[in-house]
Amino acid sequence: MIRHLMIAGLVLGTISMAAAQPIPLQVKTDSGLVGGIDQDGMQAWLGIPYAAAPVGKLRWMPPQRPQPWSAVRDAKSFGNYCPQNEDLGVFGKPGGREDCLNLNVYVGKDAVRRGKKLPVFVWIHGGSLFVGANRDYDASKLAKDGNAVVVTINYRLGLLGYFAHPVLNGEGHAFANYGFMDQQMALDWVQRNIAAFGGDKGNVTIAGESSGGNSVLAHVAAPGSRGNFQHAIAMSGGAVALKFPAFGAPKPLDFAEKMGTGFARAAGCESGDAAACLRALPVATVLAMQTPYLINQVIIDGTVMPMHPAEAYRSGKFNHVTLINGSTRDEGGFFAGAVENLTQAPLQGASYDKAMSDWFGTWAEEVKKAYPVSDYTNASEAYAAAVTDMEFACPGRAISRWVAAQTPTHAFEFADRTAPDYLTAPTSFVMGAGHSMELAYIFPGFHGGRGKPVKLNPLQEKLSDTMVRYWTSAAGMKDRAAEWPRYDPSLDNYMSLVLPNPAMTKGSFGRIHKCEFWQRSGVIFD
Repeated sequence: MIRHLMIAGLVLGTISMAAAQPIPLQVKTDSGLVGGIDQDGMQAWLGIPYAAAPVGKLRWMPPQRPQPWSAVRDAKSFGNYCPQNEDLGVFGKPGGREDCLNLNVYVGKDAVRRGKKLPVFVWIHGGSLFVGANRDYDASKLAKDGNAVVVTINYRLGLLGYFAHPVLNGEGHAFANYGFMDQQMALDWVQRNIAAFGGDKGNVTIAGESSGGNSVLAHVAAPGSRGNFQHAIAMSGGAVALKFPAFGAPKPLDFAEKMGTGFARAAGCESGDAAACLRALPVATVLAMQTPYLINQVIIDGTVMPMHPAEAYRSGKFNHVTLINGSTRDEGGFFAGAVENLTQAPLQGASYDKAMSDWFGTWAEEVKKAYPVSDYTNASEAYAAAVTDMEFACPGRAISRWVAAQTPTHAFEFADRTAPDYLTAPTSFVMGAGHSMELAYIFPGFHGGRGKPVKLNPLQEKLSDTMVRYWTSAAGMKDRAAEWPRYDPSLDNYMSLVLPNPAMTKGSFGRIHKCEFWQRSGVIFD
């Protein structure tokens, strides 16, 4: 009897010790073994292909599964990032290669030692669908402090990712939203493979900021994304609720085709075998010529994106998942600051008029009256406030109001107006909690592709700790009612992520951001 108990104890001890071990650095995926790295309390597998290189005949085709490999694939360094220009200043890094459909996986060693399946956090980077890369995001805090398996992905950008042309569209495959289809394939890869890295495929949160937030909300609306995630965190993604032709609104197919045919004509691919001509263009040529024809939002193609996302939310025809939806207090500060960094001067006179016209079109004069320069430090700050409310705050609020009765919804506003910025030159006004300034609170030191590294002070680090806890435990929102209740349109209740401690606010968000004005403007669906 004693001997049997000793044997049982040894067996249980062996099992316990085995459960306490980190994941082996060689992990088997459905394409082959990948060999990762062990660094600073975390394991990482970098540059794993989730799709075949979209080159040659696969350019402007839906993503295809990668060819399997037999030897252990080295996953110790980042893969290529996708081709891009210098469209958003220091946010992105010019360059890249077409063979860029890869992802990174991170997991904290202490987290996996607990022997439980871990929540999965999939990050979709921003950059207006023009720029950005998975390598720009340090996932260490999310993985280690958040006890999550973190996945950061690349997807096709610019015209290589979002492009419609009648000849390509008539080839019999899904078309136009190639970068978005890449994201869907990456989510499929997570479902098939994440258990091997300690993750729970039934507890997947997708998250993204700016065009990444747009993409998250598009996945909430897209039938082809159904079942690949259970929770969604949309940061500054509200533009998907805007009506075309508002800046940043989802694009109708006929408009996208007009842009695509214009590019083909400019590139000399108007006649003959236009598809072969387009696919034969050097990447450098595409990048050099694409700027006037860029698409900065998903295209309503009728299949991948069957309807405008706003119509999906309003009709209930969307993926009913936990939604955490919000924006930053001073979104437009980043854009005004980026313009000042580029021109080395604040907006004023003709430059202010042009900036307002470019963003607000025929509504520009009404916007100037609603946001008089005399109410702000200068014209740059007035422009920034209008951009904040029209492009992010009010359409994001509209989405929360539409879906709150249909799916668990929680609203937030990042409101640390002392947040450090990563622009390389000072601005003529205080940017406050500008667009993308919250990223350093979940990705340590975030500075885009080329900006100056950011460092948080102790109070900001405390807020960072709280945000990481929220972001990696979306499955626990239902148990957090006292701390962060569900969004109620009648209360307009938001979690304000502010120093020294986050707190719920009620009844002020719509007023502060002049949402009634923007509703009357017609740029947001009724």
